[in-house]
Amino acid sequence: MNRYQKAAKVANDKNRARAIENYYKNPSICKECGCVIEVKENQKCSEVRKKVFCSKSCSNTHNNRLRPKKEPIKKEKIKKERFEYLTGVKKKEFFELKGIYYKFRAVIRKHAHYIFTTKGGEQKCKVCGYEKHVEVCHIKSVSSFDDNDLITDINSFDNLIGLCPNHHWEFDNGHIKL
Repeated sequence: MNRYQKAAKVANDKNRARAIENYYKNPSICKECGCVIEVKENQKCSEVRKKVFCSKSCSNTHNNRLRPKKEPIKKEKIKKERFEYLTGVKKKEFFELKGIYYKFRAVIRKHAHYIFTTKGGEQKCKVCGYEKHVEVCHIKSVSSFDDNDLITDINSFDNLIGLCPNHHWEFDNGHIKL
């Protein structure tokens, strides 16, 4: 760096120091928290003067307060509404409605879990008593029901049982009887 460049750098540093000093005599104040909005390194004082908030957090807090809050939706209400359409539907009609086997089975499984938990099914394995992860199992398999049987009959509480994953697999594959 030559002597002219050094002199220019010193002059720029003095000008920056003077600008920062003038800024802090009458600084911008955050609209949310009331703190002084600070000048950061390599930031112009004119840019900082335009700011209204000191951080994104303050900006979000202030702006979100202006938006109307939505009422929280109760999960129980959603679940009931989700499965109401299954009342009176036959297995064959429902399968045709879903069109793909895995979608059909997924809804049957979710409905079975809903019925089991709302009717007070015990959340532990009937065989070993394991409680950390319990799967809802159909005692009479879904495939053994006739096409004209109702979904509510397939997922009746009397046809459901809670089993751990190991005993569920053993039951489905005929290794244990219940």
